[in-house]
Amino acid sequence: MQNPKMKRRITHLAIAAAWIAVIAIAYATLTHVGFVYSIYFKLSPFLMQPAMQTYAHFEHVIAFAVLGALFGFAYPRRLILVCCIVFGAAALLEILQTMTPDRHGTLIDALEKIVGGAAGIMFARTVQYFRERRRISADQFSQK
Repeated sequence: MQNPKMKRRITHLAIAAAWIAVIAIAYATLTHVGFVYSIYFKLSPFLMQPAMQTYAHFEHVIAFAVLGALFGFAYPRRLILVCCIVFGAAALLEILQTMTPDRHGTLIDALEKIVGGAAGIMFARTVQYFRERRRISADQFSQK
């Protein structure tokens, strides 16, 4: 049995991490393009030197998968809210990117982010489903 105080702290931590992640992604999406290139050049030796375009596609999917999972864990009983935040952030950030002088928002990028977000949300929901089933099984076993 998990301590209610500990559970509350973990929930608060997940909420904070989710909102910090959306702020970090917004910053990386809307800041000067040189920031993105500097991250790429630091990470590319560890990632087997992918082409910049390939890196960008994976980065979109992975960043929003993490974001979707964080929001899925932060708000486990609010699926519609989570979907609105994650998918809305993907669309809004791509629209806002068209307003920056050195960036461009594209439909493909938005779709990559939405797919990544959906994968993250599904991951969080799957983990929660199996955790709940395990808890129910343990409760049934302890009653016997």
